[in-house]
Amino acid sequence: MTLRHFEPVSESQDFGMMKAFTAEEELHRLPVRGRFDVVVAGAGLGGISAALAAARAGARTLLVERNGFPGGVATAGMCCSIFNCYFTAQGKPGVTGIPVEIADALARATGYGRKWRRHKGHVIYDIELAKLAFERLLVEAEVQVLYNAWTASALRDGSVVRGVAVESKAGREALLADVVVDATGDADVAATAGAPVRTEERALHSLCFRLGNVDVAAFVDFFRRHPDQYPAYMDVHWDPNEALAQFDDCGTFLFPHGGGMQMAAFQKAQADGNLPATIGCMDSTDACQMHALRQTGMVHVVTGFARFNGLDPDKITRSILDGRRMAHTVAAVYRRYIPGFRNAFVAGTAANLGVRTSRWLDGEFTFTPEMMAAGNRQPDAVGRAVGWDHPVLHRGPNAWGCQKCRSDSFDLPYRCLLPRNVDGLLMGAGRSVGAAAPHLLRVMVHTMVVGQAAGAAAAVAARLGCFPRETPLEAIQMELEKQNVRIR
Repeated sequence: MTLRHFEPVSESQDFGMMKAFTAEEELHRLPVRGRFDVVVAGAGLGGISAALAAARAGARTLLVERNGFPGGVATAGMCCSIFNCYFTAQGKPGVTGIPVEIADALARATGYGRKWRRHKGHVIYDIELAKLAFERLLVEAEVQVLYNAWTASALRDGSVVRGVAVESKAGREALLADVVVDATGDADVAATAGAPVRTEERALHSLCFRLGNVDVAAFVDFFRRHPDQYPAYMDVHWDPNEALAQFDDCGTFLFPHGGGMQMAAFQKAQADGNLPATIGCMDSTDACQMHALRQTGMVHVVTGFARFNGLDPDKITRSILDGRRMAHTVAAVYRRYIPGFRNAFVAGTAANLGVRTSRWLDGEFTFTPEMMAAGNRQPDAVGRAVGWDHPVLHRGPNAWGCQKCRSDSFDLPYRCLLPRNVDGLLMGAGRSVGAAAPHLLRVMVHTMVVGQAAGAAAAVAARLGCFPRETPLEAIQMELEKQNVRIR
Protein backbone atom coordinates (compact mmCIF):
# COMPACT_ATOMS: atom_id res chain seq x y z
CA MET A 1 0.00 0.00 0.00
CA THR A 2 1.42 3.36 -1.02
CA LEU A 3 -0.17 6.51 0.33
CA ARG A 4 -0.05 9.26 -2.28
CA HIS A 5 1.54 12.50 -1.21
CA PHE A 6 0.90 15.61 -3.24
CA GLU A 7 3.35 16.85 -5.84
CA PRO A 8 4.27 20.54 -5.62
CA VAL A 9 3.81 22.70 -8.68
CA SER A 10 6.52 25.16 -7.72
CA GLU A 11 9.54 25.19 -5.47
CA SER A 12 9.46 26.74 -2.02
CA GLN A 13 11.52 29.78 -1.11
CA ASP A 14 13.34 31.08 1.94
CA PHE A 15 10.75 32.57 4.28
CA GLY A 16 13.23 34.17 6.66
CA MET A 17 12.70 37.69 5.30
CA MET A 18 9.02 37.37 4.36
CA LYS A 19 6.71 39.92 5.95
CA ALA A 20 3.17 39.20 7.12
CA PHE A 21 0.54 39.70 4.45
CA THR A 22 -3.23 39.95 4.51
CA ALA A 23 -5.28 36.98 3.31
CA GLU A 24 -5.77 38.72 -0.03
CA GLU A 25 -2.06 39.54 -0.38
CA GLU A 26 -1.00 36.02 0.56
CA LEU A 27 -3.12 34.62 -2.25
CA HIS A 28 -0.84 36.33 -4.75
CA ARG A 29 2.48 36.41 -2.88
CA LEU A 30 2.89 32.98 -1.32
CA PRO A 31 4.59 30.25 -3.33
CA VAL A 32 1.94 27.84 -4.61
CA ARG A 33 2.57 24.29 -3.52
CA GLY A 34 -0.42 22.75 -5.30
CA ARG A 35 -3.74 23.39 -7.03
CA PHE A 36 -6.74 21.14 -6.42
CA ASP A 37 -10.44 20.87 -6.97
CA VAL A 38 -11.03 20.37 -3.24
CA VAL A 39 -8.75 20.94 -0.25
CA VAL A 40 -9.89 19.44 3.06
CA ALA A 41 -8.27 21.02 6.13
CA GLY A 42 -8.05 18.54 9.00
CA ALA A 43 -7.92 14.72 8.85
CA GLY A 44 -10.18 13.85 11.73
CA LEU A 45 -13.14 11.60 11.05
CA GLY A 46 -15.03 14.50 9.45
CA GLY A 47 -12.09 15.37 7.25
CA ILE A 48 -11.44 11.77 6.23
CA SER A 49 -15.11 11.39 5.30
CA ALA A 50 -15.06 14.67 3.35
CA ALA A 51 -11.91 13.72 1.45
CA LEU A 52 -13.24 10.25 0.59
CA ALA A 53 -16.55 11.70 -0.60
CA ALA A 54 -14.91 14.41 -2.70
CA ALA A 55 -12.40 12.05 -4.33
CA ARG A 56 -15.03 9.41 -5.05
CA ALA A 57 -17.10 12.14 -6.73
CA GLY A 58 -14.21 12.71 -9.14
CA ALA A 59 -12.52 15.72 -7.53
CA ARG A 60 -8.76 16.06 -7.33
CA THR A 61 -8.60 16.16 -3.54
CA LEU A 62 -5.93 17.04 -0.99
CA LEU A 63 -6.28 16.26 2.71
CA VAL A 64 -4.09 18.41 5.00
CA GLU A 65 -3.29 17.28 8.55
CA ARG A 66 -1.16 18.79 11.35
CA ASN A 67 -0.20 15.36 12.73
CA GLY A 68 1.81 12.66 10.98
CA PHE A 69 -1.23 10.41 10.55
CA PRO A 70 -4.99 10.67 10.02
CA GLY A 71 -7.76 10.31 12.58
CA GLY A 72 -7.67 13.45 14.72
CA VAL A 73 -9.41 12.81 18.03
CA ALA A 74 -9.94 9.18 16.95
CA THR A 75 -6.16 8.52 16.91
CA ALA A 76 -4.08 11.51 18.04
CA GLY A 77 -6.62 12.15 20.79
CA MET A 78 -6.64 8.44 21.78
CA CYS A 79 -10.43 8.38 21.87
CA CYS A 80 -10.54 4.85 20.53
CA SER A 81 -14.29 4.31 20.32
CA ILE A 82 -17.28 5.40 18.27
CA PHE A 83 -20.51 5.86 20.19
CA ASN A 84 -22.91 3.49 18.46
CA CYS A 85 -25.73 5.80 17.40
CA TYR A 86 -25.92 4.10 14.00
CA PHE A 87 -29.20 2.41 14.88
CA THR A 88 -32.59 3.52 16.11
CA ALA A 89 -34.11 2.33 19.38
CA GLN A 90 -35.70 -0.52 17.41
CA GLY A 91 -32.35 -1.59 15.99
CA LYS A 92 -33.01 -0.30 12.48
CA PRO A 93 -30.15 1.36 10.56
CA GLY A 94 -30.39 5.13 10.82
CA VAL A 95 -27.05 6.06 9.25
CA THR A 96 -25.67 5.02 5.87
CA GLY A 97 -22.65 5.71 3.68
CA ILE A 98 -19.07 6.43 4.71
CA PRO A 99 -19.72 6.49 8.51
CA VAL A 100 -20.77 2.84 8.38
CA GLU A 101 -17.90 1.96 6.07
CA ILE A 102 -15.40 3.49 8.51
CA ALA A 103 -16.85 1.64 11.51
CA ASP A 104 -16.65 -1.61 9.56
CA ALA A 105 -13.04 -0.88 8.57
CA LEU A 106 -11.99 -0.16 12.16
CA ALA A 107 -13.76 -3.23 13.54
CA ARG A 108 -12.31 -5.41 10.79
CA ALA A 109 -8.79 -4.13 11.50
CA THR A 110 -9.25 -4.87 15.21
CA GLY A 111 -10.45 -8.40 14.48
CA TYR A 112 -14.22 -8.62 14.98
CA GLY A 113 -15.63 -7.32 11.71
CA ARG A 114 -19.34 -6.61 11.51
CA LYS A 115 -20.13 -8.20 14.86
CA TRP A 116 -20.29 -4.69 16.34
CA ARG A 117 -23.67 -4.28 14.63
CA ARG A 118 -25.22 -6.77 17.05
CA HIS A 119 -24.52 -4.63 20.12
CA LYS A 120 -25.37 -1.23 21.59
CA GLY A 121 -21.90 -0.55 22.91
CA HIS A 122 -19.20 1.61 21.36
CA VAL A 123 -17.21 0.46 18.34
CA ILE A 124 -13.85 0.05 20.09
CA TYR A 125 -10.68 -0.28 18.01
CA ASP A 126 -6.88 -0.35 18.12
CA ILE A 127 -5.65 3.16 17.26
CA GLU A 128 -2.45 2.01 15.49
CA LEU A 129 -4.41 -0.33 13.24
CA ALA A 130 -6.91 2.49 12.76
CA LYS A 131 -4.23 4.69 11.22
CA LEU A 132 -3.53 1.99 8.64
CA ALA A 133 -7.24 1.43 8.01
CA PHE A 134 -7.82 5.14 7.37
CA GLU A 135 -4.84 5.36 5.05
CA ARG A 136 -5.99 2.30 3.12
CA LEU A 137 -9.34 3.98 2.45
CA LEU A 138 -7.59 7.17 1.35
CA VAL A 139 -5.27 5.26 -0.97
CA GLU A 140 -8.14 3.41 -2.60
CA ALA A 141 -10.00 6.68 -3.20
CA GLU A 142 -6.84 8.35 -4.61
CA VAL A 143 -6.90 11.12 -2.03
CA GLN A 144 -3.61 13.02 -1.85
CA VAL A 145 -2.36 13.84 1.64
CA LEU A 146 -0.06 16.34 3.30
CA TYR A 147 1.03 15.52 6.86
CA ASN A 148 2.80 17.70 9.43
CA ALA A 149 1.31 20.82 7.88
CA TRP A 150 -0.70 23.28 9.96
CA THR A 151 -3.56 25.08 8.26
CA ALA A 152 -2.59 28.64 9.15
CA SER A 153 -5.30 30.69 7.42
CA ALA A 154 -7.75 30.98 4.58
CA LEU A 155 -6.62 32.60 1.33
CA ARG A 156 -9.25 35.04 0.14
CA ASP A 157 -10.08 36.98 -2.97
CA GLY A 158 -12.56 39.43 -1.51
CA SER A 159 -15.25 37.30 0.11
CA VAL A 160 -14.27 34.15 -1.78
CA VAL A 161 -11.97 31.50 -0.27
CA ARG A 162 -9.49 30.38 -2.92
CA GLY A 163 -7.39 28.05 -0.79
CA VAL A 164 -5.45 27.87 2.45
CA ALA A 165 -2.02 28.91 3.67
CA VAL A 166 -0.16 26.11 5.40
CA GLU A 167 2.92 26.05 7.61
CA SER A 168 5.37 23.15 7.36
CA LYS A 169 9.11 22.47 7.23
CA ALA A 170 9.00 24.10 3.80
CA GLY A 171 7.75 27.34 5.37
CA ARG A 172 4.50 29.11 4.55
CA GLU A 173 2.92 28.07 1.27
CA ALA A 174 -0.37 28.30 -0.60
CA LEU A 175 -2.68 25.42 -1.46
CA LEU A 176 -5.24 26.61 -3.99
CA ALA A 177 -8.65 25.02 -4.46
CA ASP A 178 -11.98 25.56 -6.13
CA VAL A 179 -13.63 24.68 -2.81
CA VAL A 180 -12.19 24.34 0.71
CA VAL A 181 -13.73 22.10 3.37
CA ASP A 182 -12.99 23.24 6.92
CA ALA A 183 -12.74 20.03 8.94
CA THR A 184 -10.33 21.42 11.53
CA GLY A 185 -13.02 21.07 14.21
CA ASP A 186 -12.18 24.56 15.48
CA ALA A 187 -13.49 26.45 12.42
CA ASP A 188 -9.94 27.67 11.79
CA VAL A 189 -10.45 28.31 8.08
CA ALA A 190 -13.85 29.92 8.53
CA ALA A 191 -12.60 32.24 11.27
CA THR A 192 -9.59 33.45 9.27
CA ALA A 193 -11.79 33.84 6.20
CA GLY A 194 -13.88 36.38 8.07
CA ALA A 195 -16.99 34.23 8.54
CA PRO A 196 -18.99 35.05 11.68
CA VAL A 197 -18.19 32.49 14.39
CA ARG A 198 -18.96 31.84 18.04
CA THR A 199 -16.65 30.55 20.76
CA GLU A 200 -17.33 28.23 23.70
CA GLU A 201 -15.68 29.90 26.67
CA ARG A 202 -15.86 27.03 29.17
CA ALA A 203 -15.93 23.73 27.33
CA LEU A 204 -14.84 20.32 28.65
CA HIS A 205 -11.53 18.84 27.49
CA SER A 206 -9.66 15.65 28.43
CA LEU A 207 -6.24 14.14 27.86
CA CYS A 208 -6.80 10.46 27.11
CA PHE A 209 -4.22 7.77 27.82
CA ARG A 210 -3.83 4.03 27.50
CA LEU A 211 -2.64 1.33 29.86
CA GLY A 212 -0.76 -1.71 28.61
CA ASN A 213 -0.16 -5.19 30.03
CA VAL A 214 -3.68 -5.41 31.44
CA ASP A 215 -5.27 -8.78 32.18
CA VAL A 216 -8.46 -7.79 30.40
CA ALA A 217 -10.14 -11.14 31.05
CA ALA A 218 -9.63 -10.75 34.81
CA PHE A 219 -10.96 -7.20 34.66
CA VAL A 220 -14.10 -8.30 32.82
CA ASP A 221 -14.58 -11.37 35.04
CA PHE A 222 -14.75 -9.06 38.03
CA PHE A 223 -18.03 -7.69 36.64
CA ARG A 224 -19.32 -11.19 35.91
CA ARG A 225 -18.93 -11.90 39.61
CA HIS A 226 -19.95 -8.45 40.79
CA PRO A 227 -22.51 -7.08 38.30
CA ASP A 228 -23.61 -4.53 40.89
CA GLN A 229 -20.26 -2.77 40.37
CA TYR A 230 -21.00 -2.15 36.71
CA PRO A 231 -22.92 1.16 36.32
CA ALA A 232 -25.92 -0.05 34.31
CA TYR A 233 -27.82 2.46 32.16
CA MET A 234 -25.21 5.13 32.58
CA ASP A 235 -23.63 6.77 29.52
CA VAL A 236 -24.89 3.81 27.45
CA HIS A 237 -28.44 2.45 27.55
CA TRP A 238 -27.57 -1.11 28.56
CA ASP A 239 -26.97 -3.44 31.49
CA PRO A 240 -23.93 -5.55 32.56
CA ASN A 241 -25.16 -8.61 30.67
CA GLU A 242 -25.22 -6.66 27.41
CA ALA A 243 -21.72 -5.29 28.07
CA LEU A 244 -20.43 -8.81 28.77
CA ALA A 245 -22.13 -10.18 25.66
CA GLN A 246 -20.30 -7.65 23.50
CA PHE A 247 -17.01 -8.63 25.12
CA ASP A 248 -17.63 -12.33 24.53
CA ASP A 249 -18.58 -11.67 20.90
CA CYS A 250 -16.13 -8.92 19.90
CA GLY A 251 -13.38 -8.92 22.51
CA THR A 252 -14.10 -5.30 23.44
CA PHE A 253 -15.40 -4.05 26.77
CA LEU A 254 -16.82 -0.65 27.63
CA PHE A 255 -16.86 0.71 31.16
CA PRO A 256 -19.05 3.81 30.84
CA HIS A 257 -18.02 7.41 31.34
CA GLY A 258 -18.76 8.56 34.87
CA GLY A 259 -18.79 4.95 36.01
CA GLY A 260 -15.75 5.34 38.23
CA MET A 261 -17.79 7.59 40.50
CA GLN A 262 -20.15 4.67 41.13
CA MET A 263 -17.54 1.92 41.63
CA ALA A 264 -16.49 0.97 45.16
CA ALA A 265 -12.83 0.61 44.18
CA PHE A 266 -12.53 4.25 43.14
CA GLN A 267 -14.47 5.41 46.18
CA LYS A 268 -12.02 3.53 48.40
CA ALA A 269 -9.03 5.00 46.53
CA GLN A 270 -10.40 8.46 47.23
CA ALA A 271 -11.10 7.64 50.88
CA ASP A 272 -7.53 6.34 51.24
CA GLY A 273 -6.18 9.61 49.83
CA ASN A 274 -4.68 7.95 46.74
CA LEU A 275 -6.97 9.50 44.12
CA PRO A 276 -7.12 13.27 44.48
CA ALA A 277 -10.31 14.97 43.27
CA THR A 278 -8.25 17.37 41.18
CA ILE A 279 -4.78 17.23 39.63
CA GLY A 280 -3.73 20.66 38.51
CA CYS A 281 -6.49 21.99 36.25
CA MET A 282 -8.01 18.51 35.84
CA ASP A 283 -11.08 17.65 37.91
CA SER A 284 -13.39 14.58 37.91
CA THR A 285 -10.41 12.24 38.04
CA ASP A 286 -12.78 9.38 38.92
CA ALA A 287 -14.94 9.68 35.76
CA CYS A 288 -12.92 6.79 34.27
CA GLN A 289 -14.47 5.68 31.02
CA MET A 290 -12.52 2.60 29.88
CA HIS A 291 -12.25 0.85 26.51
CA ALA A 292 -10.66 -2.57 26.88
CA LEU A 293 -9.27 -4.74 24.06
CA ARG A 294 -8.86 -8.44 24.80
CA GLN A 295 -6.67 -8.89 21.72
CA THR A 296 -3.90 -6.54 22.88
CA GLY A 297 -4.30 -6.30 26.65
CA MET A 298 -4.74 -2.56 26.22
CA VAL A 299 -7.20 -0.30 28.02
CA HIS A 300 -7.84 3.27 26.91
CA VAL A 301 -8.97 5.67 29.63
CA VAL A 302 -10.93 8.91 29.39
CA THR A 303 -11.07 10.68 32.74
CA GLY A 304 -10.63 14.16 34.14
CA PHE A 305 -11.92 17.41 32.71
CA ALA A 306 -10.24 20.73 32.10
CA ARG A 307 -12.75 23.54 31.58
CA PHE A 308 -11.72 26.50 29.43
CA ASN A 309 -11.78 28.07 25.99
CA GLY A 310 -10.26 25.35 23.79
CA LEU A 311 -8.50 27.93 21.61
CA ASP A 312 -6.22 29.15 24.41
CA PRO A 313 -2.72 27.71 23.73
CA ASP A 314 -1.46 28.41 27.24
CA LYS A 315 -4.36 26.53 28.81
CA ILE A 316 -4.05 23.73 26.28
CA THR A 317 -0.41 23.37 27.31
CA ARG A 318 -1.30 23.39 31.01
CA SER A 319 -4.01 20.80 30.46
CA ILE A 320 -1.60 18.49 28.65
CA LEU A 321 1.01 18.83 31.41
CA ASP A 322 -1.52 18.24 34.17
CA GLY A 323 -3.27 15.52 32.17
CA ARG A 324 -0.04 13.59 31.79
CA ARG A 325 0.56 13.73 35.55
CA MET A 326 -3.03 12.64 36.06
CA ALA A 327 -2.53 9.62 33.79
CA HIS A 328 0.28 8.27 35.97
CA THR A 329 -1.59 9.02 39.20
CA VAL A 330 -4.70 7.22 37.94
CA ALA A 331 -2.58 4.32 36.64
CA ALA A 332 -1.18 3.80 40.14
CA VAL A 333 -4.73 3.66 41.50
CA TYR A 334 -5.68 1.07 38.89
CA ARG A 335 -2.70 -1.11 39.79
CA ARG A 336 -3.62 -1.08 43.46
CA TYR A 337 -7.41 -1.21 43.39
CA ILE A 338 -8.76 -2.62 40.10
CA PRO A 339 -8.67 -6.36 39.24
CA GLY A 340 -6.53 -7.16 36.21
CA PHE A 341 -4.37 -4.03 36.40
CA ARG A 342 -1.66 -5.17 38.83
CA ASN A 343 1.07 -5.07 36.16
CA ALA A 344 -0.38 -2.28 34.02
CA PHE A 345 1.72 0.67 32.85
CA VAL A 346 1.08 3.90 30.98
CA ALA A 347 1.61 2.84 27.37
CA GLY A 348 0.99 6.30 25.99
CA THR A 349 -0.72 9.63 26.48
CA ALA A 350 -2.58 11.37 23.69
CA ALA A 351 -0.62 13.51 21.25
CA ASN A 352 -3.48 16.02 21.19
CA LEU A 353 -5.71 17.29 23.97
CA GLY A 354 -9.26 16.04 23.51
CA VAL A 355 -10.94 19.37 22.79
CA ARG A 356 -14.66 18.64 22.68
CA THR A 357 -15.94 21.99 21.44
CA SER A 358 -14.36 25.38 20.77
CA ARG A 359 -15.39 27.57 17.83
CA TRP A 360 -18.32 27.14 15.46
CA LEU A 361 -20.26 28.96 12.77
CA ASP A 362 -22.70 31.72 13.35
CA GLY A 363 -24.07 30.69 9.99
CA GLU A 364 -26.85 31.52 7.58
CA PHE A 365 -28.93 28.79 9.17
CA THR A 366 -28.98 27.50 12.74
CA PHE A 367 -29.37 23.80 13.45
CA THR A 368 -31.34 23.38 16.70
CA PRO A 369 -31.89 20.54 19.19
CA GLU A 370 -35.49 20.24 17.99
CA MET A 371 -34.20 19.29 14.54
CA MET A 372 -32.73 16.11 16.02
CA ALA A 373 -36.20 14.81 16.87
CA ALA A 374 -37.11 11.37 15.55
CA GLY A 375 -38.41 11.61 12.01
CA ASN A 376 -37.49 15.27 11.51
CA ARG A 377 -37.05 15.91 7.79
CA GLN A 378 -35.45 18.84 5.98
CA PRO A 379 -36.03 20.04 2.40
CA ASP A 380 -32.25 20.29 1.85
CA ALA A 381 -31.26 16.99 3.47
CA VAL A 382 -27.69 15.87 2.78
CA GLY A 383 -27.45 13.14 5.41
CA ARG A 384 -29.30 11.28 8.12
CA ALA A 385 -28.33 10.46 11.68
CA VAL A 386 -29.88 9.25 14.92
CA GLY A 387 -30.34 11.46 17.96
CA TRP A 388 -30.89 10.38 21.53
CA ASP A 389 -32.53 11.25 24.81
CA HIS A 390 -30.48 11.47 27.99
CA PRO A 391 -32.49 9.98 30.87
CA VAL A 392 -30.89 9.44 34.28
CA LEU A 393 -31.63 5.77 34.98
CA HIS A 394 -28.70 4.70 37.16
CA ARG A 395 -29.60 5.00 40.84
CA GLY A 396 -26.17 5.88 42.20
CA PRO A 397 -25.37 9.30 43.69
CA ASN A 398 -24.71 12.03 41.10
CA ALA A 399 -25.11 9.47 38.30
CA TRP A 400 -24.81 10.64 34.72
CA GLY A 401 -27.58 10.08 32.19
CA CYS A 402 -27.43 7.48 29.45
CA GLN A 403 -27.65 8.04 25.71
CA LYS A 404 -30.85 6.32 24.57
CA CYS A 405 -31.22 6.36 20.80
CA ARG A 406 -34.52 7.60 19.38
CA SER A 407 -37.03 5.71 17.28
CA ASP A 408 -36.14 7.33 13.95
CA SER A 409 -33.40 9.31 12.24
CA PHE A 410 -33.27 13.05 11.57
CA ASP A 411 -32.04 14.96 8.53
CA LEU A 412 -28.86 17.00 8.28
CA PRO A 413 -29.74 20.25 6.44
CA TYR A 414 -27.23 21.48 3.87
CA ARG A 415 -27.76 25.07 5.02
CA CYS A 416 -25.92 24.56 8.31
CA LEU A 417 -22.67 23.76 6.41
CA LEU A 418 -22.59 27.22 4.77
CA PRO A 419 -20.85 30.21 6.40
CA ARG A 420 -22.30 33.68 6.20
CA ASN A 421 -20.57 36.31 4.03
CA VAL A 422 -18.02 33.84 2.63
CA ASP A 423 -18.07 31.76 -0.57
CA GLY A 424 -15.96 28.80 -1.65
CA LEU A 425 -16.07 27.20 1.82
CA LEU A 426 -18.02 24.39 3.50
CA MET A 427 -17.84 23.10 7.06
CA GLY A 428 -16.82 19.46 7.36
CA ALA A 429 -16.72 18.82 11.11
CA GLY A 430 -19.87 18.38 13.16
CA ARG A 431 -18.80 20.50 16.10
CA SER A 432 -18.21 23.59 13.93
CA VAL A 433 -21.32 23.79 11.74
CA GLY A 434 -23.94 26.50 12.15
CA ALA A 435 -25.81 25.28 15.23
CA ALA A 436 -27.42 26.56 18.40
CA ALA A 437 -24.65 24.80 20.35
CA PRO A 438 -21.42 23.14 19.12
CA HIS A 439 -22.05 19.83 20.90
CA LEU A 440 -25.21 18.98 18.94
CA LEU A 441 -23.42 17.22 16.05
CA ARG A 442 -19.98 16.66 17.58
CA VAL A 443 -20.05 12.87 18.16
CA MET A 444 -18.05 10.77 15.74
CA VAL A 445 -20.94 9.35 13.73
CA HIS A 446 -22.53 12.76 13.25
CA THR A 447 -19.27 14.41 12.27
CA MET A 448 -18.75 11.74 9.61
CA VAL A 449 -22.24 12.40 8.26
CA VAL A 450 -21.35 16.11 8.08
CA GLY A 451 -17.99 15.33 6.46
CA GLN A 452 -19.41 13.14 3.72
CA ALA A 453 -22.06 15.75 2.92
CA ALA A 454 -19.48 18.54 2.73
CA GLY A 455 -17.04 16.54 0.61
CA ALA A 456 -19.67 15.46 -1.88
CA ALA A 457 -21.06 18.99 -2.14
CA ALA A 458 -17.58 20.46 -2.59
CA ALA A 459 -16.82 18.05 -5.44
CA VAL A 460 -20.10 18.81 -7.20
CA ALA A 461 -19.55 22.57 -6.83
CA ALA A 462 -16.02 22.27 -8.24
CA ARG A 463 -17.25 20.18 -11.16
CA LEU A 464 -20.03 22.63 -12.02
CA GLY A 465 -17.83 25.67 -11.48
CA CYS A 466 -20.12 27.35 -8.97
CA PHE A 467 -20.01 28.34 -5.32
CA PRO A 468 -21.31 25.78 -2.79
CA ARG A 469 -24.30 27.96 -1.88
CA GLU A 470 -25.29 28.09 -5.59
CA THR A 471 -24.81 24.37 -6.26
CA PRO A 472 -28.08 22.64 -7.20
CA LEU A 473 -29.26 20.59 -4.24
CA GLU A 474 -30.53 17.87 -6.55
CA ALA A 475 -26.99 17.35 -7.91
CA ILE A 476 -25.55 17.07 -4.39
CA GLN A 477 -28.22 14.61 -3.30
CA MET A 478 -27.69 12.50 -6.42
CA GLU A 479 -23.97 12.28 -5.69
CA LEU A 480 -24.62 11.29 -2.07
CA GLU A 481 -27.05 8.61 -3.17
CA LYS A 482 -24.34 7.21 -5.44
CA GLN A 483 -22.24 6.96 -2.29
CA ASN A 484 -24.91 4.88 -0.51
CA VAL A 485 -26.39 7.73 1.54
CA ARG A 486 -30.14 7.27 1.91
CA ILE A 487 -31.84 10.65 2.20
CA ARG A 488 -35.00 10.29 0.11
